[in-house]
Amino acid sequence: MKRLKSHFKKDWEFDDYPKKTWKNPNAGVKNVAFGAGIINWSTMVGHGETPEKALSALKENFKLYKDNNDDLPRPGKKVPLKFASTDQINKYEKTAVDFFEKILKIDYYEGFYSDGSILAHFEPYDNDEQVSKMKEEIIKRTLLIYDVDITDIYNEPLWKIFERIENKNNNDSC
Repeated sequence: MKRLKSHFKKDWEFDDYPKKTWKNPNAGVKNVAFGAGIINWSTMVGHGETPEKALSALKENFKLYKDNNDDLPRPGKKVPLKFASTDQINKYEKTAVDFFEKILKIDYYEGFYSDGSILAHFEPYDNDEQVSKMKEEIIKRTLLIYDVDITDIYNEPLWKIFERIENKNNNDSC
C-alpha cells in the first residue's frame, strides 16, 4: 500500500516507508535487543533496547541518509546492496597486508576493507578504557615498526595511514 501511495508524491518521509521490527535472539547486549528496518531496504536498520527505541534509531538513520543523499529509493522498492569503494585502499595493498599482520595481528585477506574503513572498527565498542589502551598501543606499535606517527590521523580512513607509511618509506629510500 505504501508503495502505491508513493507514486503520488516525490519527496518521501520516514512514515511513507513500510517498516518491521524484530527481537534479536542472540543479542549479547541490551542496546541491540531489538531491530527495526525498512522493508526491502536491507541496509536501513536501527537497534535498541525496545522495539520503540529500535524504530527511533531507524528514524535517525533514515534522517541521516536523507540529509546526505540526493535520491531516496521509492518506498517498498527493493534497494540493492552497494559496496563501498576500495579504490584508495587497494593502492596500498602491500602495506595494508604488512600493517594488519604486524600491528593488528589480523590476516588482511580474511576481511573486507573499504576506503571508509577506520581503526575504530577494530575497537571494542563497550569499554572506553580498553578502547583508549588499544588506540595507544596501535599508535605506539606503528611508531616503533614504521617510524610513523599516526596520532593525528588515527580516526582517518586506513588508506591514509598506509599512504603515510609508504611516503615515509619512499622518502627514506631516496
